[in-house]
Amino acid sequence: MYRLFPIQFLALMAVIAVYTSYAYASSEAPSPGGEGVNTISGWNTSNIKYSLEAGSSKTSAVEFDLDDPANVVKISVKSSSASFFDCVNTIGNHWYCVIGRETGISDFDELRVIAK
Repeated sequence: MYRLFPIQFLALMAVIAVYTSYAYASSEAPSPGGEGVNTISGWNTSNIKYSLEAGSSKTSAVEFDLDDPANVVKISVKSSSASFFDCVNTIGNHWYCVIGRETGISDFDELRVIAK
């Protein structure tokens, strides 16, 4: 009986160590970046402007402001498309995104901004 006690004690200590490390890892604070349809912590987008190609209904670019600095920003303008367009930071928190030539203004059904 006395030999069984140390084994049970070691097993209990191992369970406690695993549980506390799991609880600590899941309590990490989220970063401000993200993407999704629910409310997420992140950036607010404002001053959105669409640029059309001369003499057509094709969109050449989208530009907007973010309320905080970001390192990488990409956008999508069609929910049925998995393609994202890269954006360039022009000054401050202002971003400029060149849209592919195949995208007409009538094709837009969303403006999804992903930033990190």
